[in-house]
Amino acid sequence: MTRTDLPTESRRPDALEGPNATLHTAIALGATAAVLGALGSALPVVSGGAAGYSSAPLLIVLALAPMALVAVFVLRARISAAAGVLAGAAALAPGRAVADLQFLADPSVATRPELYRTQVFELPAPAAGLWLLLAGHVFAVAAGVAAVSALGARAEPGNVGRGRLLAGTLFAGIAAVGVLMAPLSTDDAFLPVGSAFEAPALVLAGCLLLAFALPVAAWLSLSSGTGELGRGGLLGVTAAAVAVSLPNLVSGLVLTGVAVAAGPIVVLAGALGLAVVAFLPVTEVRPPSGDDEAAEASLPGKTRLQKVTGALAAITLVTAVAGTLTPQVVMVHGLPGPQSPWRWLLLAAGLPTGVLGAAMFPPRVAALVRPALSVAWAGVPLAATAVLTTAITATELGGAFSPGTGVLWTATAAVAAGATGCCSVVAGMVERDELDETAGAAVPPGPDLVTPLVAGAILAVGAFGTPVIVAPDYVEPALSTNFGTPSWGLLLGLALVLGAATLAPRCRPARAAALLAGAACLAGLRVAELPLAGSEIAGAHAGLGWWLALGCVLALVLAAVMAARGAFHNSKRPTGSIR
Repeated sequence: MTRTDLPTESRRPDALEGPNATLHTAIALGATAAVLGALGSALPVVSGGAAGYSSAPLLIVLALAPMALVAVFVLRARISAAAGVLAGAAALAPGRAVADLQFLADPSVATRPELYRTQVFELPAPAAGLWLLLAGHVFAVAAGVAAVSALGARAEPGNVGRGRLLAGTLFAGIAAVGVLMAPLSTDDAFLPVGSAFEAPALVLAGCLLLAFALPVAAWLSLSSGTGELGRGGLLGVTAAAVAVSLPNLVSGLVLTGVAVAAGPIVVLAGALGLAVVAFLPVTEVRPPSGDDEAAEASLPGKTRLQKVTGALAAITLVTAVAGTLTPQVVMVHGLPGPQSPWRWLLLAAGLPTGVLGAAMFPPRVAALVRPALSVAWAGVPLAATAVLTTAITATELGGAFSPGTGVLWTATAAVAAGATGCCSVVAGMVERDELDETAGAAVPPGPDLVTPLVAGAILAVGAFGTPVIVAPDYVEPALSTNFGTPSWGLLLGLALVLGAATLAPRCRPARAAALLAGAACLAGLRVAELPLAGSEIAGAHAGLGWWLALGCVLALVLAAVMAARGAFHNSKRPTGSIR
């Protein structure tokens, strides 16, 4: 059979053209990086130090795994996939290198028992293993750059499918959250544990780089090249993510006095999802048939749903105001008891919900503000759970205190806010159906939006996960410490901010701008906690969570402005240019 007799699918560019000189260089650099990483894993990283267990075989396999994938793809003449593996693995190398630098600064606080477990408080000097690991990361970055350069014009954009793109980014985001969580659980004083936000500066910087690189690399792999390039890129990211998390999981399983933490499990779950997405079909070809359209459930009209959403938002505002101004706790004989310092936060959360709800009544404005309301409503439950904690705590002290009328109003506001959010989401479903049937799908925001979105999502994890107020005799409930009733509100807020950041790139620009504005409003409540509640807490000052929340708001506002600019430019195009 001659070359021209091959089926069309077999005569793809990867199968016809061998690797060029630049790709040969990339493969050589990748092989060098793998060898250096394997040698660095087998040798001590600090003078006189030893690993907590016999981890060398595992670490060597993990260091060589990306090149094993490259070899398989090269042998099968899938050049784009091989280059993608090198690029995907290189995306995580800077974060891994920065985290490894902690062995230079202070090895005693580097929670890396697979490389070094402290037995005494000392500052040992770096050894050959550390320099080999750092050199391996440098060569990995060089291999990724060379691999992308080698493809050049051969990387032709293809239809990767919206579902595949969203799934890959979502699983990468899950892995990014796991990177920021505690890697181990132990009471060993020589093995400090905690989330990335409780770690030394270099470890925190490395984890933030890893969390940033994971979704960005997955997005770029899936959206900027052929299906083979996307597949290889996802597998490269997967291999690097497993190399980061699997040693921590094994450490928790085999070391005495050390237990497995949720962080590595979350990273591995995200990595597994990425590996599955890598082998999903590249295109989505199943347009809805007439029978499918006929079988769709009938939903209420758009205008009616918008008005119902607005009415529920108005009820949310009224009940939030009542919950703010009425006592949460009363003493015997009806005397007012201690009031929650978070009651003004409830008012601050109810106001934007009510204002956005009022804008739902004019039909022309409703479609623009509805995405913001679909996120901003969660601020009311976030504040309500903090307010209700005061009543719960006071009533546990004995019969001198009892719940006041403010408890009922606050709980009602939280329920009304949830109903507002559900109704707003349903209204959005109807809006989408009508737009798809009439005007078609508008051009979504460009890939430039991804960078501030990823930054905002990463900062949101810290903003909602760590305390924003620090005081001598007060420990604020959060996701990382002192988990309590308010933590559930924080968890809801974090989920919606992350969801908005994930969905925005696939929305029409105007809708994306409104969605991100609502997410910024929700994150802004964390910033508002310090001036609104801190004045009633002795010695209160800004904690790490406050600064992260401020950065999150700025990143989301920037993303919203970029999306709004896209909407403005699209509106200037000829009518036929927007689908």
